[in-house]
Order: sequence, then structure tokens, then C-alpha cells
Amino acid sequence: MIVRPRTDSGFRACATTFVRALLSHSSCFPILIRQPAFLLLFCCSAALLWPASISRAVSDPATSRVPISVPTSVAASRQANSVAVITIEGPIDGIMARSFRRRLDEAVALKADAIVVDLNTPGGELGAVLEISNAIKQSPIRNSVAWINPRAYSGGAIIALACRDIVVSDGSSFGDAKVIQIDRSSFSTQIRGMNETERQKLLPPLLADLVDSARRHNRAAGAYQWDELLVQAIVATDAELWWVQDNKTGIRFAVDRAEFERLFPDKPVLQPLLATATVGSNEVATRASRSATKRPTRPADSDAETPAESGSGDAPTEPIDPGADAVPFTPAAPSLADIKAKTEEALDLAGATPSMRPRTGDNASGRYTLLAKISNGDGAIVLHEQEMAFFQLASNTQRAPDGSAQLDAINSDADLTRFLGAATITRLDENWSENLARFMSAAWVRGILITAFLICIFIEMFSPGVTLPAAIAILCLVGLFLPPVIVGMAMWWQLAAILIGVVMLAAEIFVLPGFGVAGVVGLLALFIGMIGVFIPGSTGSGATAADFRAGLATGVTTMLLAGATAWMALFFIYRNISNIPALRRLVLQNPEFDGDGTVMGGSMFAAMADDDVRVGDIGVTTTPLRPAGKIDIDGRLHDVVAEFGFLDAGEKVKVVNITPFRIGVDAVRDT
Repeated sequence: MIVRPRTDSGFRACATTFVRALLSHSSCFPILIRQPAFLLLFCCSAALLWPASISRAVSDPATSRVPISVPTSVAASRQANSVAVITIEGPIDGIMARSFRRRLDEAVALKADAIVVDLNTPGGELGAVLEISNAIKQSPIRNSVAWINPRAYSGGAIIALACRDIVVSDGSSFGDAKVIQIDRSSFSTQIRGMNETERQKLLPPLLADLVDSARRHNRAAGAYQWDELLVQAIVATDAELWWVQDNKTGIRFAVDRAEFERLFPDKPVLQPLLATATVGSNEVATRASRSATKRPTRPADSDAETPAESGSGDAPTEPIDPGADAVPFTPAAPSLADIKAKTEEALDLAGATPSMRPRTGDNASGRYTLLAKISNGDGAIVLHEQEMAFFQLASNTQRAPDGSAQLDAINSDADLTRFLGAATITRLDENWSENLARFMSAAWVRGILITAFLICIFIEMFSPGVTLPAAIAILCLVGLFLPPVIVGMAMWWQLAAILIGVVMLAAEIFVLPGFGVAGVVGLLALFIGMIGVFIPGSTGSGATAADFRAGLATGVTTMLLAGATAWMALFFIYRNISNIPALRRLVLQNPEFDGDGTVMGGSMFAAMADDDVRVGDIGVTTTPLRPAGKIDIDGRLHDVVAEFGFLDAGEKVKVVNITPFRIGVDAVRDT
């Protein structure tokens, strides 16, 4: 049965009764047409029932690959009555990580027996990916299943391996988790590889997370299933691996070139079974010999031995004790050998279980059987659903007596229900605030908000008393800072910088006229705060140094573009404020006009556009200057700012400075 959270069964029952009663009596339809109230009630009831009809259609045996009502044997280790499905759709970022942790906490509150991570993602930010991975491993819900539906590339593959089990759908793909850097410091986004310093810093924790995930699964399964070298090969671009079987224990695992040459000195190299991903892309470079729909579950190479040929392919797997004599971390590729010590240190810090990987000796007794070559070492590997079954990564498989893997694809919630033996499945999706935060966090949206803020704050600073620009500027600040606040990613210094900037600018406008220092400090603090909004918050294990640099580059670039755009917009406003009615309404206007409709006096912008004020002109204040107000010069009103202190109405003043956006005055002192 598929259920959705927050449904009202009482209202739904009443609506069901009402609709069924009407549908059972055809004579009721003329009443519906003549009585709008009954028609409205009928439509509302039908709308209320619509989600329920969809849920029933999903769980209907006629629409499922295997009817739910058919009794199936479910392993006790994965059986769960209540299942929470958490969807990861699209790129993975800090907002996605925060949303995932919230929904994971909600699953715990619902007392779910298992969580299913529904993955369809190209990957994303490394910090966010590791945060989600750690959240899964540290969750009190130990029964975790990754559902690759249909793709889990890059960070999605890392998250999938963090779960205790993996199930796949038809046409699914997995892998290509090599680390790349996205350079946003220029006007175009560029993808580049890591330099040596970045590689030494970023790869050890990533490899440790992957190996730890494989060891956790093997410990839970009580057998060596997820191979440690194979999971490293989705990151390493030079991992040349072969797939072998220990005929004594039946364990299948990957070996590197050194082990291959020691175990099979007379064997040919074979052709690789897997495709590799192209550099800088998650798209698979499919070989011409591969079929897009049918992939072999075992190699077709005539030189490869099979378990049946060795005479011991059906030997039972012996449980392995991950004790003190277990093998240490083994790098899957030459490029990972120099960071072995750092990776082992990261594994120790993570408290990873000892490795269960078999130790290999020689092949004198014919103990090992060569099954396939996995990869040539010319790129990070990508696996499809049949290959995941062959390499023991997919749990929704059954091993045939001949050693082949029979995949039972999970394509719907009904299939998932059958696989887990669940009574209820509850989907926990992103909420409206997280979707809003993702939209508002887009660089182009933030750029528009920053541009509008700069325009409005400059208008308010240099033409005091115009309240609409100030209100718009405040709304822009709220729009900039609200997204990280509502998803819990805001940092205290961002808010502090923005608040300091607002206070200092207010002091410049209303308290400290003409001094200038408060305005400069306020603008600087605002710029720092607004740039900080682009920097990922430190939630959990969230942001890495690379994420910090990328966010800083994006923030600086956006601020520069927004500043240039705002300056051009202010110049346009200065030149056209008196001629464009829509712009004229943004500032205060004097109600007096001459015969041609030309403004008589008016705002500072109008005065500057008419160029009718000169330094040294004498006028009289018509309103108190606190510090902004109005003065009368030869019968025309002008918006001005007192440069030193406050002035009362009726005082004699002199224009002491004029800028493109500001008229400064000072009191005329009697001598």
C-alpha cells in the first residue's frame, strides 16, 4: 500500500461517499448543472480524491511488474513494514544536503523501519555529497537502500554506496565520480582538473568514504560483496582492474595489474567489460561493441575461464572475520598510491571497520579463476544495471546456479514495496521553502537583487526623504539573505555584516551628515555581507575549501557585474529623471508647474537635471534639516542635506557643494 503524508482520512471518506452517491444516480447530474453550489461541492470532492486515485493506480497489481498481492520471500535483513522514500533529484548542493537531513530527521520521527534514497542526479558539490553520505551512515535507521532510478553519477554514486544496499531500475547507470573543479571566477564557467595540492587534500577523504561504505556493507552482509578496488575505480581515472573468483571460498573480487600478473602469468589481458567516462563529463563513452539495451552478465572472451571449468565455482562462501589480520587499505590505481597513508588516516578518523578483502597468494594450485577484465585504466568507470548485478553491487539480483546474475529491476513504488515487504511507503519530498531557496539562490536572481539594492540605496542616500527606494532596498536585502536563513545555511558573520552596513548607512543619512566615513564603512560592510551570501554555510561537514573559493569567486563576479549595471542605471536615471514619468514618480515632486509643464523646483534629481543650482547660492530652509530637508532658492524648492549638524526651519543657508546626486548646504553665520 502506498500512502502519502498529511492526508485527512475523515474528509476523504465523506468526499468518497458524496461522489459515489452522485455517480450511482444519473438523475443527479441535471441538479449539478442547475445548482452551482452542488457542482462546486462535487468538483472539490473529486479533487480531494484525485491523489488517492493516483496512489491506488501505482499500487494496482495491473500496473506493477509483479503484483504486490503475490506472496514473495523477503530477506529478514531488509524486511521493513514502514518505509520512507527521500528523493534526490537534480544537482546536489548545500540546499539539497540541508533538505536531506531535514527529511531524514522526519523519517526518524515517523519511526520508519527503512529509508530509501531515490536517486536521479548528475552529482554536485563534494562537501554537500559527503554531508549526505555521513548523515546516512550516522542515522539511527540502519536499513538504508539506494534506489538508482535511473542514474547516479558522480556524487550520486557516492551517496548510493553510503547506503547499506543498492537497487537499480531498468536502464540505470552509476559511477564516474572523479573530482573536478568548476572555475566561476571568469565570465564563463570552466571545468578543470585538480592540481597536486587539491588532489592531495580532496581525494583521501573521498576514497576513505567510499572504502568505508564498502566495508560497512560487507560487514552487514557477513561476506565480501562490494569490492574495495572497484568502488575506488569510480573516482580513479587510471584503475586497471580484473575480476576474479576464489574457487575455494567462492568470493569474487577485483585485482590490480600486479596481482593479476602474479595470479595469472600465462593469461591474456582480455578486453575490458566496462566503458569509461569522458574527461570533464558524466556522459559515457560507449564502445561500439556494447549494446545500449543488452549488456553481458559475464565476459564472452573465449580465453576467460568460468567457475564451471575450474570445477569449484559453486563452492560456498566462507565468512571472513575482519580481525587484526585483515588486509590494510589497498589503492586501486597507481595515482592513489602516494596518498595511501592519508587515506588510511582518514579511515581511522572515520572509525572504519577493518577490511574483509581476501589475501591473494600464487595460482600454482589453480585456486583463482579469471572472470573478466573490468577496465583499462583510461577513465573513471561507469556501470549499468546488468553490470552492477554482475559485480555484486545491486541487491535486487538472484544468482543462478551457473554463476550468472538475474536482475529483478525496481521500476516503481510497487516494486519497491514488494522488494522490502513493506506495508506503507511514505514519500518525503522537498518543501516549498527549500524550492524557493534554490530559486532565490541562483546567481542571476541574486545579481538582479544586488543591482536593484545598489540603485535604490544610492537614490536614498543622495536624495534623502524618498522612502520608496529605501523600502525596495530593504526588500532586496531580505531576498538575498532569506534563502540561506530558511534552509539553515546562513552564517552569523553574513548577517552581522549586513546589519552593520544598514546601521552605518542610516547613520550617514540621518545622523552624521557630510562626514562620509559611516557611509563608506556601511557600503563596505554590505558588500562583504552580500558576497558572503554566496559562500556555502558550514553546516555539519558541509563546505570544503574548494566550495569556499567557488562561492567567493561567484560572489565577487556577481558584485562587480551588479555594480557596473547599477552605475549605468543611475547615470540613466540622472539624465532622464525629469523626462520619464515612471521615473519621476520615484522621487518627491513640487506640485507647481509652469505653463509648458516644466517642473518648477522639485526634487534634487530634477534640480540637478535642470542645472539651476550653483555653489554659493543663498536660500532659506522651509523644513527642518535632520539632516535632509527642503530649502527655497529664489522661489524654487530643492531637496538638500545639511553638511554639519541639524538646522531648523527658517534659517538662512548657503550651497557649499554639489555632486551628481547630492546638494550640500551649511548655515550662513552672521559676522
